[in-house]
Amino acid sequence: MMPSVSLAKPALILEGSNKVYDFRGVTMRGSTATTLPNQRRGLAIEVRGDNVTLIEPKIHGYALAILARNCKGLKIVRADLSYNYRPRLLSTPEREDGADWMFYHKNDNDEWLKGRPKEGIPPYYGAIYLSGCSDFEIKGCRVTGGQNALMMTRSNNGRVWNNDFSFNSGLGIGMYRSSNNRIMHNRLDFNVRGYSHGVYNRGQDSAAILIYEQSNKNVFAYNSATHSGDGFFLWAGQTTMDTGKGGCNDNLVYGNDFSHAPTNGIETTFSRNVFAHNLVMECWHGIWGGYSYDSKFVGNGFAYNQEGFAIEHGQNNVIADNILARNGVGIRLWQNATQDPNWGYPKSRDTVSHDFDLTGNLFEQAKGFAMSVRDTLRVRLDRNEIVTAGEPFQRAGNTEGWTLSDNLVVKGDASANPLYNTWFPNRSLYIDEPKMSPSDLRESFMTGWNGLQPAKSKAVQALAPKTMTGGLDPFDFPIEHRGRRYIVIDEWGPYDFRRPLLKLDRLNADTANFELWGPAGTARLKSAAGIEVAAKTFKVPGRFSAKLLDSSRMKLDMVYTGEATVDAVGVVTPAGKPVPLNFSLFRWPISWKVNFYRWDEKSDPRTQAEAFAAVLKGKPIRTETKSRLDYAGGRFWAGGPNDRFATIAEGTSTLEPGTYDLDIVSDDGIRVYVDDKLVIADGWKYQAPTRYKATLKLGGTHRFRVEHFQIDGYAQLSVTLKPRP
Repeated sequence: MMPSVSLAKPALILEGSNKVYDFRGVTMRGSTATTLPNQRRGLAIEVRGDNVTLIEPKIHGYALAILARNCKGLKIVRADLSYNYRPRLLSTPEREDGADWMFYHKNDNDEWLKGRPKEGIPPYYGAIYLSGCSDFEIKGCRVTGGQNALMMTRSNNGRVWNNDFSFNSGLGIGMYRSSNNRIMHNRLDFNVRGYSHGVYNRGQDSAAILIYEQSNKNVFAYNSATHSGDGFFLWAGQTTMDTGKGGCNDNLVYGNDFSHAPTNGIETTFSRNVFAHNLVMECWHGIWGGYSYDSKFVGNGFAYNQEGFAIEHGQNNVIADNILARNGVGIRLWQNATQDPNWGYPKSRDTVSHDFDLTGNLFEQAKGFAMSVRDTLRVRLDRNEIVTAGEPFQRAGNTEGWTLSDNLVVKGDASANPLYNTWFPNRSLYIDEPKMSPSDLRESFMTGWNGLQPAKSKAVQALAPKTMTGGLDPFDFPIEHRGRRYIVIDEWGPYDFRRPLLKLDRLNADTANFELWGPAGTARLKSAAGIEVAAKTFKVPGRFSAKLLDSSRMKLDMVYTGEATVDAVGVVTPAGKPVPLNFSLFRWPISWKVNFYRWDEKSDPRTQAEAFAAVLKGKPIRTETKSRLDYAGGRFWAGGPNDRFATIAEGTSTLEPGTYDLDIVSDDGIRVYVDDKLVIADGWKYQAPTRYKATLKLGGTHRFRVEHFQIDGYAQLSVTLKPRP
């Protein structure tokens, strides 16, 4: 053990230049393996010197593994920096918690490490933090089970390659004011939070690659960056937002896989860049390109996205030789009627949406519009092929300068058009498309694409950066894990397939269908409640069905034996040793009557209790009946108020005897009564989203009353009750 209590007191300081430190056979541990990830403290190594090489350090159990400031020629080779700090997440499979959002927008004063306490923003620790470094190399390193892998600020001319930064709850690679770096041949998969399949897809600013604030002329090539909040997240920075100048410009993003992002495969805003030969499947947006200008999007493949391209206020962009297959909308271009009055950007720049050249693109089976354009000038479509089940074009507002030239449009079944396979001369230039009639979900995502293989278009090939000698092929991600359905987030971050998981797939009228994920082995049933399971042993990975007896309350207790496993905090269980494997589902049997009221400064619930009570005796402005209390946003319903309103919810529930956990998230004030007894009392105040808990002994029929008030800004009210395991 080599503990450290703070970043200011590292366990080991490496001073001096031109030194090689060989850590082979040595493991530095700042806390025990069972220490909860959010309790891990301090700094393992601080590097102070130039031309320093670290070979194979293994560092676990710290807040931050390696810190280097103003170092030239630093090399970190084959390090394992897994299972250091990461926060406990408050979002659950049922609901998102706004407190899990991250804010990387400021780092000029090391805010990523220090946090912004006055704004309620915590530090964002990680494995490696480089500040003011140059000519560095990060090669062959591994970071998993953490929050952030590599963070760079004002660090230039580096090489980051052949690393595996996967299954972290924040960022794979984060860059701030960092330029002329080569980020190549890395595995950056499953860097994600803020997602529950079929429930919400927020991402919470997690990303495989994040590049902020005047980071220019970097090369991002041949990386697998799937299943992350955003695959690639580029924002020009506050300097640009305030002045309209600069941006994150002239970056080349080539031959990467950005598929299965809960939000955007690629987000690129207020900047000028090139995106070529990338694969983007099953994201909310393939490209979110707000205010992008003079950018090129060429030779990419977009499939199964809600929208292939979404670009607001874009200017002078080229979209050419892309394939867009089975997206909801192929390309959407627009400008808004108003812009944020706090932005300096539109005050100093022209932000009219104009001048898009769409050339040689193939639109396959768009569910809606292939092209949707609103208030955008001079959109030119030349030699595109559009095969759509919906309408090819939607235009609204001022679209002056819209021109069509030599485009082929086929509505409905493409095979009915004899020109479909012969007319379009550039079909062979595209990334191989997914199968248009897949036999199952997995086959939907099978393509012949590999970012390392030459692009079929010579024009796109000409953009390809030279591969690194000895660079790995990161595109061997298991096809059985393709798809956003394999993103499962628990309180510590993304599930990593290194331990068994019992997952409910779906409920039918009389059947519960389960999946068993994880290392190869066997799961043995110990007990079941709410369902009837015929078999007693099951193969892992595998699936099984059970007879549904009670859809409101199910519990399965199993034991796994098989290969070695690693749990969420990094504890290893040897092969053959039993590992508990459990599942539980509880649906609180309650119907809430919810009344909403308006109050003013004379009936402020914090200071004018009698006047507020009088408001609650009056007529509500709205009444609802709900099976769950789960409200979030500026308003609790469309058209409702976003300030100075109160929510009163009452319900009766009959429960089996036992111990229950009442879990509340509230913004702003909250108090809760059970059978007229106050059980949540300390939340009656102005506050950001805050969690409150109470442990209750319950049994029989009970009355619940929830009182909530909102002052201004963001509002949230979430109430859950679960039996103790």
